[in-house]
Amino acid sequence: MKKLVFKLFPVLFLILVSGCEIQDDMTDDELIDAIINSDEKVQILETDLPIDAKNTLYNDMPDDFFDDGNLAPKLGYEVKMRTLDFFFMGDKSGDFYFDINGRELQRSKGDDKKRGDEKGKESKGKKKNCFYLGYPVTLQFPDGSEVEVSDKKNHCEVLKEWHKANPKTKRRATFVFPMDIYWVSKKDEKTKYTILSHEEMREVHSKCKASKDEDKDRKN
Repeated sequence: MKKLVFKLFPVLFLILVSGCEIQDDMTDDELIDAIINSDEKVQILETDLPIDAKNTLYNDMPDDFFDDGNLAPKLGYEVKMRTLDFFFMGDKSGDFYFDINGRELQRSKGDDKKRGDEKGKESKGKKKNCFYLGYPVTLQFPDGSEVEVSDKKNHCEVLKEWHKANPKTKRRATFVFPMDIYWVSKKDEKTKYTILSHEEMREVHSKCKASKDEDKDRKN
């Protein structure tokens, strides 16, 4: 057995080194294109991603969730995300790419295929939420069915399953009111509010946007 391991070690070493050499010789743009065009991609689960990739998705995209993923051997990972955003709940939020080690790959400035969603929004940076949902909440789907979700993980799973079962639909799930949210102050203090309608939720979103714009102006 030991002899077999020693015989295989040089082969494994060469494979690992060749993978590193491929990445070292390519820019992020070239590596992203190579991942997209790879004929050897295999489907993966979120748990298969390197820890650095998982941390990036968790920290930089708190309102998004893993929808689908692929690994292009020796090149890197392609991850498709969906959003929990109130107004676009369940919509695709973009494709993201990571090298074999989990470093996020970024398109160079001026490239039309920017990181981020397909709606033409600016590239996403690290976010801090203005408010959080008070679970459980009830979702209503376009077919009229309603599902109560117990937490964020359950929320993501239910949306993911519904969109996989209804891949052609462009209509979105909505929340059933009343529902609770927790507003987070600049001192990280949480205040509970009960939202009674879509109009009230729009007001909350407007307040959140205004708060973020003020913070941006102060930094500038």
